[in-house]
Amino acid sequence: MYEDYRSLSDEELELLEKQTLRAIVQALQQYSREAREIFEVTPATSKSEVIVLAEDLTQYALEVAELFPINKRYAGFIDYKRARWLPTFAGLIPQVLLVDAKASTENGRDTLQASQLPMDAEFISQQKVVQLAAGVHPHMDISAADGKQLHAVTTSIFVHFHYRDTPADPERARELRDIYVLALPHNRLKPKYNPRPDITFFGAGKHSPARGEEPRIRVYFSRLRKAAPWRLQQLSYSGRSDGFTTPSWRDVDGLGHETNEPFSFLPR
Repeated sequence: MYEDYRSLSDEELELLEKQTLRAIVQALQQYSREAREIFEVTPATSKSEVIVLAEDLTQYALEVAELFPINKRYAGFIDYKRARWLPTFAGLIPQVLLVDAKASTENGRDTLQASQLPMDAEFISQQKVVQLAAGVHPHMDISAADGKQLHAVTTSIFVHFHYRDTPADPERARELRDIYVLALPHNRLKPKYNPRPDITFFGAGKHSPARGEEPRIRVYFSRLRKAAPWRLQQLSYSGRSDGFTTPSWRDVDGLGHETNEPFSFLPR
């Protein structure tokens, strides 16, 4: 009836993450027209309020992407948290889907709190090696009716709303330009994606230890894309007149070359 994700190979675990990302990209694409309308006209007096708006839009978009729910709550500082059964090639696998929303006028990096970090991180900052432990556990244990323990694998996705301010435009508060969707690897995949401090897509975040702030870490888009092109998807509003983003899926071919293929979607 179900498979334990721990029995999957690393390649199969990546396929599970890619399958999850595909569904989320599809949901965001289908909701992208309404998301843009709401994002651009909703008043917000600060960047933090814009981020809250992005969180709401992510929630709305993913309402249609839910699968078979598991009645178990995940406790963590993530915007969207769902325990569910994920149908895969290997069978039904229990999963905790974690999706956090970001919004910024930047389109090259995201900042994560340590509690949102899905894998142990090593990187070099100011000529020193920095090590930061994952804040997300590899799985969440759930007791089944027969007394067995299910191990719901955690999958971490980040949705980044890239926009620009439009102070001279009386019709809209800001322009939504792109929606980036990042799939960060499970902690088991660290040997592939961050084997050494000089091979990584992480960097130092901005925080103040003197004020007791939680450590932060940055994920750089170009580095993540170089490590695995499909882990950074970009839904762009440029080039379309119907209000939707351009439905394009980034991947790699058999020779390792990056590809971008259009896909069909149903408008909401």
